[in-house]
Amino acid sequence: MFLFAIQTHRIFTEMKQSNYRFTAVGSVLGALLVAAEDVTKHCLADLPPGLRHDTQLRCPPPIDETIGSQPIDWSPWSHRPKCIEAEVDEDIKYCVYSNSQHGDRGISLITKPKTAASSLDMLNEEFPGGHTLNTSALSYAVVDIPLKGKGVVATSRISRAEAFMTDWASVLLDLSFPRVMQKHVGHRYLHVAAEQLADPAKMLSLGRSSTKAVDVIEDILGTNAFAYTLGGDSHMALYPEVARINHACNPNAFVRFSTTSFDVKVVAFRDIEIGEEITISYIPLNHPREKRQRELRRWGFECKCSLCAASQTEVASSDYRREKIASLQNEVMEAIGKLDGTTAVRSTHEILALVKAENIPTMVASQYEVLARLFWKAGDAKTATGYAQKSLDTLADLGYIDQSTDSLTQLLKDFVA
Repeated sequence: MFLFAIQTHRIFTEMKQSNYRFTAVGSVLGALLVAAEDVTKHCLADLPPGLRHDTQLRCPPPIDETIGSQPIDWSPWSHRPKCIEAEVDEDIKYCVYSNSQHGDRGISLITKPKTAASSLDMLNEEFPGGHTLNTSALSYAVVDIPLKGKGVVATSRISRAEAFMTDWASVLLDLSFPRVMQKHVGHRYLHVAAEQLADPAKMLSLGRSSTKAVDVIEDILGTNAFAYTLGGDSHMALYPEVARINHACNPNAFVRFSTTSFDVKVVAFRDIEIGEEITISYIPLNHPREKRQRELRRWGFECKCSLCAASQTEVASSDYRREKIASLQNEVMEAIGKLDGTTAVRSTHEILALVKAENIPTMVASQYEVLARLFWKAGDAKTATGYAQKSLDTLADLGYIDQSTDSLTQLLKDFVA
C-alpha cells in the first residue's frame, strides 16, 4: 500500500497545546463554532418528483465518474471527477474533485464522494468576518533565510492578535487514501489533483524534507500540510502561503482555522517588529527541549530558536517546569477519576502558574477552562462562570476567537452536555 514516507509535520498544530481531554482551545472553539461536518442536513430519500429539485439544491447527492458528460452535471467542480475503488474494499471509492476557480489558485480534494458532497457549501464561504485583511498592503514578505531556505519576515510592524496573512487550501487529502492504494496509483491521483489547480507551480515550489518519499507531491504534502477534519474524517490540507512560515518553539504567530470554509488566517501571538522572522510551531508548545528536538528531526533540522538555544541553566529550568506541567496534568486526571476535586483544583492552579512562567498563553486559557469545569461539576456556578469568562477573554485577547455576546452562554452549555 502507498503510505506517506513521513506524516504531515503540522499534524500537531499550535491549536493543540495540552494533553487534557478538555482544553480551552479545543472545547471552547468546539462550543463556539459549528463544525461544517456536524451540520445536520435533513435529506430525505424517495421524495415525490416535484420536490426533488429543491432537495438537490440543499442536499446535493454524491457524484463520481459515472456522472453525465456535460460540465453542468459535475458543477461546481470544474473537472469531471476522477475516481478509483479502494483495493481492500470495492465499496469504498475515492475521487479527485477540483474547482480551479476557488480562492486564488483553485482547490482539489481527494476524498470520498459523500464527503465531497457534504462540503460543497464550504466552496462558497469565507473565513468568519471575511477573507480579506484590514490593511491594503501586505505586512510580510517571503525571503531567503540563511540555513533555512525560504521564510517569512515582517515588512511592517504587526500588532499582537492582528491577522496579517490569509490563505486558501489548495489540496485536501483523506488520510485513509494512502493506506488503501498502491504507491503508483496514489501518486497518479496526487498529480491529477495538483495539475487541475489554476496555479500548480505555487504548490510545486514548496520545500521538501523527506529522504524516503519517491514522489514530489507526496513529499510536498508530507512536509507542508496541516491536519484537517472534513466530513468527520481525517484529512491533510495544504496552504501554500502559510507553508512558507518556518518553525520556532516559542513562535510569534499561529494559524487560525475556519470550520465553515477552506481558508485560514495567520495571527500574531505578540507584537512583531519590522525585519523579524515570522514563525509558528509545528509541534505542541509544552514539550521539553529534547522531546521537541526529537519530534522535529523528522523534518531534517535541529531547532535553534531562542528557546532551544538558551543557556544550559535556562533550558534546564524550562524543561523542569514543562515536565512538572505534564506530571501535574496526570495528577489532575487521576484526581478527577477519584472524584477528588480539591486535589484537581490545587494541581490546576499549580499548572496555571507554571504555564504563565513558561509563557504558553494558550495553556493559560486551557487551565481557566479546566477550573471552570471543575467548579461547575462541584455545583459552584458563580466561580465556574468567572473562570469560563477568563478562558474566553484570554483566547479573544490572543486572537484565537471573536467573542460574541452569547459566547459565554454557549460555553456553559457545553459544560452541561
